[in-house]
Amino acid sequence: MTTPSRRSAAIPIWYRIFLLYIEPVSTLAGAIYAHYLQSKYLELTHAATAPVQSVPISTSIVLTQLANLYFAFTLNEALVLRCTNDLKVWRTLLFGLLIADFGHLYSVRLVGGWVYWKFWAWNPIDWGNVGFVYLGALTRICFLSRLGFRGNEVRSKKRT
Repeated sequence: MTTPSRRSAAIPIWYRIFLLYIEPVSTLAGAIYAHYLQSKYLELTHAATAPVQSVPISTSIVLTQLANLYFAFTLNEALVLRCTNDLKVWRTLLFGLLIADFGHLYSVRLVGGWVYWKFWAWNPIDWGNVGFVYLGALTRICFLSRLGFRGNEVRSKKRT
């Protein structure tokens, strides 16, 4: 009889705290802003082009879709990662989220190149769209690079 090969590990505490609690709560806050506070969300994203009166229906639909994606991101990270210590699952999910981080950072490029480095000029949404995404991406890169894992924590179940 064979058992499936499964690599498991004790996930270091920083990854658990950030990926299971801090990031999901922060992403949920983004979802709430994108859906319930659309005018404020748009004003903070780029005040010069934010609608002055009401949010156009098409924009409202897109912001609600964005909120839904943020909510899905929150659920995937908070729930899927809680279900397992299987490194293959954690690494696969976090790799996908890392690609999404790069896409998220790319999306703010139209604000201007300053947004990537001029942190003292950031408003709250810039901190979320850039600063927090930097932290998330760095955390994922460190996890994928196995930074903080001890060598003896990873084991493979042998076929019997």
